[in-house]
Amino acid sequence: MPHRILVAIKGEIKTFYRNKSTIFWTLTFPIVLILLFGAIFSGSGGGVVDIHVQDLSDSSFSHQFIQTLKDTGSVKIINVSKEANLEDYIKNNSPYALLIIPPNFQNATINNSYNSTQIRVLTEPTSSASNLVNGLISGVTSQYNLILANGTNRITIKYNDIAGEKFGFIDFFLPGVIALTTMTTTIFWMVSVMTRYRTNGIFKKLTTTPITRYEWLAAQILWQLAVVIISVFIIMLVGFTVFNMHLTLTPLAIVVIILSSALFSSIGMIIARFIRDEESASTAANLVTFPMMFLSGIFFNLAMMPSFLQQIAKVLPLYYVGEALRNTMVYNNQNLALEQTNFVAILSLIFFAAGVVLSKWKED
Repeated sequence: MPHRILVAIKGEIKTFYRNKSTIFWTLTFPIVLILLFGAIFSGSGGGVVDIHVQDLSDSSFSHQFIQTLKDTGSVKIINVSKEANLEDYIKNNSPYALLIIPPNFQNATINNSYNSTQIRVLTEPTSSASNLVNGLISGVTSQYNLILANGTNRITIKYNDIAGEKFGFIDFFLPGVIALTTMTTTIFWMVSVMTRYRTNGIFKKLTTTPITRYEWLAAQILWQLAVVIISVFIIMLVGFTVFNMHLTLTPLAIVVIILSSALFSSIGMIIARFIRDEESASTAANLVTFPMMFLSGIFFNLAMMPSFLQQIAKVLPLYYVGEALRNTMVYNNQNLALEQTNFVAILSLIFFAAGVVLSKWKED
């Protein structure tokens, strides 16, 4: 049996080596992935949001307030004429953040006065920068209220990363990148290989050989494990050299990568079982991987999602792979990571058995 699995792996290696475009995209995908998301989430700063400001007060106090916003270093102020009609301005310029300072803004500085003033902030709710704009304006406004009330900051805040200062933003994100790479690499490979084998009648030919469905699937999983390990190595190498990453692979993380390769390869095999032609293979794979990609907490915190989507996320395999990697690599919570790894192992066995049972070479 080991000999037949080894022969099948050699066959996949030869096929892989002969197809130069497959080699290129297999090696390029993890590089693009880590460079893209590393640039977005490296926390290197430099991001500046545009705030369109209509200063109806045009007073020394409003100018000071706007200058304070600029001094945060996170804001680019775009002045809006006092005479501008806001409806027309929004229609013509599509701003995602608009600050309106009222004519009576200066009144807030009058001593012993109970006069109040109210600025307006209009933001596009779908823009990810809206929360940043609201937070900046709210923080500056609170500080000005404190100064006007002759108050002092008795309570201050010091922010630190929850897993320690040695980790940067990219370190928290990397386990998700590894989980995503493992899923996409294995599922798309299995779906592609199986539909190609079926189209070319290779499965029927395999029934005339001693190799079994179990051995063939085992060979595919082992081969994909090798590809995933190469991809993870590339991701780590780029992370260390480009983004000064600090994470290291723990022994448990390696176990999770091995198990998840088997898990997603088996899922790919099950998907391919219900596809009859190569043209629809990638569409079917996307149908399965895209929901997992966005609902498993890899890119978005589950707390941001409605409760029913959170419940759905917690039945998706990618959720447990990502959480297990994050807990063992970032938080060093090995006990919780082990529980999640055990669940990934159970899922791997279930899907592997289902993949073997559902495969019908004679029918293919």
